[in-house]
Amino acid sequence: MHKYLRAIGFSKIKHNNEQNKLIAIAFENATEKKEIQIASNHNLIQINHIFAKNIGLSIIAEYNHDDILDVDHIFPYCIGEHKSEQIDIQIESHNDKQAYSAISDDYNLEITLIYAVQNIVDYVKSSWSNTYYKNPTQVMFGALSLSGRIIYGVQLEYNAYPYDKQPISDSDRCKLIAKAKMGDLDALESLTLDDMDTYSLVSKRIQDEDLFTVVDTYFMPYGIDNEQYSILGIIKKFFKIINEISGEMVYNLTIESNHVLLNVVINSLDLEGEPEIGRRFKGIIWLQGHVLF
Repeated sequence: MHKYLRAIGFSKIKHNNEQNKLIAIAFENATEKKEIQIASNHNLIQINHIFAKNIGLSIIAEYNHDDILDVDHIFPYCIGEHKSEQIDIQIESHNDKQAYSAISDDYNLEITLIYAVQNIVDYVKSSWSNTYYKNPTQVMFGALSLSGRIIYGVQLEYNAYPYDKQPISDSDRCKLIAKAKMGDLDALESLTLDDMDTYSLVSKRIQDEDLFTVVDTYFMPYGIDNEQYSILGIIKKFFKIINEISGEMVYNLTIESNHVLLNVVINSLDLEGEPEIGRRFKGIIWLQGHVLF
């Protein structure tokens, strides 16, 4: 059983036979089908079925020329709506199934992101083709969540720094990080001094303020699963979705966290509070990406 089926509105599916019925429905009502030959008598197939706006189920399977179909694995997905520029995207395969994870650097988050690749056949086609393979640079991020809550937003105080010690702007910081990775010691020193000023300011404010008024957003790895993250982000847009099969309601939240936009889908049963634009979402997500090859 894929535990994230709950996130897209299938909380009542508990057994494999119920999951198999869902797979059969997806096969019969496929929204999209992609296929590529990976061996002399084997083809790789990816079948997507959208159950509601921007959410669906993907089936990865192989079949041979004797028309014997073997389902490799399934996964629910959320389609991202916003393109994100990423640095040095690398794709790694899983050992136990026909699945792939992408690894890339994001200068806004200042971490290396690891996320599940949604468009598997697209990647296989690009890697198996005889044409020159160019590293992709754009990803549309979607995520599924099994636990989250809504908290109030904060009014940012841009004059929190002394006038003679203004923080480095986001665009300048990204440029400095790029230079520091190339070995520029001056850039590294500037980043270090800025981090020290930030630490000093936070240390003073945390004595009198709540943590979530000092920290407006964050995006950091969670647990031992490389594709899971704990995030706090500002809700820029949201809408309710009714799963056409189960009848359950889920939320699709457009979240901005550290200047990165992504869509997060969560079952209404697992979300504490009422989402509103300007409020913040705090939760654990499974990060996915539609890589633009």
